[in-house]
Amino acid sequence: MTSTLGPVYILADLISSCGTRGAVLVSRGALDTARIDFGLRTDVEVMEFINNGGLESPNHQNTAPWENNPNPTQPVPVDSYGFFSGTLYGYVAFFRGPKGKWVIKSFKKNDRPDPRFLQFQKALSKAGLIK
Repeated sequence: MTSTLGPVYILADLISSCGTRGAVLVSRGALDTARIDFGLRTDVEVMEFINNGGLESPNHQNTAPWENNPNPTQPVPVDSYGFFSGTLYGYVAFFRGPKGKWVIKSFKKNDRPDPRFLQFQKALSKAGLIK
């Protein structure tokens, strides 16, 4: 079930926690795609990237239950955001684990169309330069 109401967590709390040793875990899958898509090789590099403003213009995409929750009787919401990083359009999903640590579940290129390109495409279409 996806929420359209807005995020459950305060993104700024995750961002600041990325500057605190031991406060954030980066899942193996998130680390693998961060390495491939963004050149971030370690969990420390992912956290430094986030803490140092790497999530440019974050935009809440959705909130959904954690699919791999080992205790489904206690639902854990996951917030996801689209963000820019230079020319890249990224995606980050995270939640607060049962023991209070933040967990970065996903960190990768966004599979949705880059809204910057869509705006450019609309302008070109309106000008009659493309169909």
